[in-house]
Amino acid sequence: MKIRKIEKLLLLEQTGELSSRQRRALNACPVAQAKRDELKAFCASVPAIDIEPSPWAVTKIAARLREERRSVVSFSKVWKPVFLTAACLTLVVSTFDFNQTSPAPVAVAVAEVGVWSAQFEEDLVELESLILAISDSSLDIMEM
Repeated sequence: MKIRKIEKLLLLEQTGELSSRQRRALNACPVAQAKRDELKAFCASVPAIDIEPSPWAVTKIAARLREERRSVVSFSKVWKPVFLTAACLTLVVSTFDFNQTSPAPVAVAVAEVGVWSAQFEEDLVELESLILAISDSSLDIMEM
């Protein structure tokens, strides 16, 4: 028998997958017996290790797995769309002024900025009122 076939049969013997016919062929070969003795010596030289994890690690892993199985609705999945919608509505409402009945709030907003002097502000308010008197609608100012 070839060495590769002997090694393959020895591995099958270790896992218990060797058929009775293959076992007879392996037992009849003297090279296979030498390789088997070499394998036994190698297995004896390797120390057996305790592969069992500590009980503390087992409980910690089990607890972590239970946490992952729970379907927890996270804060961001629920509230992110709500806050995004609220922000969009706020932007739309602040962009469009739905109560444009008179331009007086514009004059007040300009006056609050503090850029104009008091005399200049009075002139602007007077000019604005004259434009309103000339036009028949308050929306005509927007076209100017």
